[in-house]
Amino acid sequence: MVYTDVLTSEEYDAWYYTDRGKYISGLEKDVLLKMIKPSAISHQPSAIDIACGTGYFTQFLGNYCGSIVGVDTSMEMIKYAMKNRKDSNIRYLVADAESLPFKNGSFDMSVSMTAINFFKNPVRAVTEAIRVSKKRIVLGVLNKWSILSVFKRIKAYLKETSYSDACFYNQREIVNMLSAFPQIKKAKKIHAYFLPFPRLQSILSKIEMIIPSWLPFGGFMGIAGEIEKR
Repeated sequence: MVYTDVLTSEEYDAWYYTDRGKYISGLEKDVLLKMIKPSAISHQPSAIDIACGTGYFTQFLGNYCGSIVGVDTSMEMIKYAMKNRKDSNIRYLVADAESLPFKNGSFDMSVSMTAINFFKNPVRAVTEAIRVSKKRIVLGVLNKWSILSVFKRIKAYLKETSYSDACFYNQREIVNMLSAFPQIKKAKKIHAYFLPFPRLQSILSKIEMIIPSWLPFGGFMGIAGEIEKR
C-alpha cells in the first residue's frame, strides 16, 4: 500500500482506534455489509481482500466469510496483519493487485477498501479482481464529489500526506469502469457521509446520519458489481 511511504503500519492501524477512526470505519463497515450481502452469495462465502494493508477490514470480513485471504504489496503491512490475526479462517500473503497469484474464480467475491484510489493501474487491478471472483466485486472508494476529498486534496497539495499520491473518483467514473467489463451485469451504489471537521463530530454526525445514502456526494462510497461469467 502507498500508505507505507508516509505512515508505518502501526501508525496506519492506530488511526482506526481513535474516536474519529472508529466513527468513520463504523460507517464504512455498514456500507461494506450492505455490499457483500453474505446470504445472497452463499452461506459462508470465500473472499479476497485486495490491498488489505494491516488487515483491519480483513478481520472484520472474516466474521462473515468461510475463508478470506488478505493480500498487499507491503511486506511490513502483511507482517503486521499476520501478527494481529485473530481467526483461523484468515490468511495473508504478499501479492500485487495487478497480478494476483490465484486461478480464475478462486473466490466467491473480491473486496478492496479505498485501495483503488492508490493503484497505479486501477483498470488492471479491477480486471484481476473480477478474474479471481465468481460472483461479486466490492470496491470501497474515496469520492471525488465530496467535501472530504476537497479538504484532503488541498492538504496534500500543501504538504506530503498519505493522500499525496491518491486519485479520487466519482460514482460515475467507477460505475463506468465496472460497466466496461462484459462480466459485470449490474452495479449497486451506497454512500457514507462524514465531513472533514473532527472537532465538530458530535454535531455533524447527527447531520450526516440523515443524508440519503443514494446521493452521490458521500466521502466514502461502496460500489458492488455482480459477476456473470461467460
